[in-house]
Amino acid sequence: MKRKSLSSISMLIIIMLAACGTAPTPTLSVSDIQKTAFPIVMTQYALTKAAIPSDTPVPTALPTLAPLPTIALETPVNAPVVDPNATPTVDCNQPIPTKTKGATVQIKLVNKSGGSVALSMGMNEANSLGECGVYSFGLRDKESVVVTILSGCYWGYGYVSGGKKPSTSRVGNICLTDTSETRGLTIGAETMGFD
Repeated sequence: MKRKSLSSISMLIIIMLAACGTAPTPTLSVSDIQKTAFPIVMTQYALTKAAIPSDTPVPTALPTLAPLPTIALETPVNAPVVDPNATPTVDCNQPIPTKTKGATVQIKLVNKSGGSVALSMGMNEANSLGECGVYSFGLRDKESVVVTILSGCYWGYGYVSGGKKPSTSRVGNICLTDTSETRGLTIGAETMGFD
């Protein structure tokens, strides 16, 4: 009998312990979620509606301003006289046209800059036929190439990349007018000049 009562007591203790477990985590009901979300949505809607600009009428009549005072000049200013037979000024900062009529020279470009060069050579002024512009050449390291350009005086500017560090090579004024010879122009990391 002792065994029966021990097993009955043990069973009773187990049932009591199981009944005393932790309480489940409370959850919101669907209606509670709706009651919380609806005011948030309505607030956002009201703020968006308030941010939309209203139809403000545009004034049809502009205000009139008082006239500015006039100042009398001591000496009359004359407009510049324009010669109707004059030729228009040529913009020498544009690319050279593909077909030119003026005298040409050959020049050998030699890259000794230690990197690739993007070279631009522009005429300082137009030739007698009104032709001028800018030539652009690309040269790899240690490359040399012979090119034909219009006879005239040029500025030169080269951007050197791929070497030890990027640099610019430039020259202020080089004149190429002898059509019977091919001059060599060496491009270095910082300067350029004739061979």
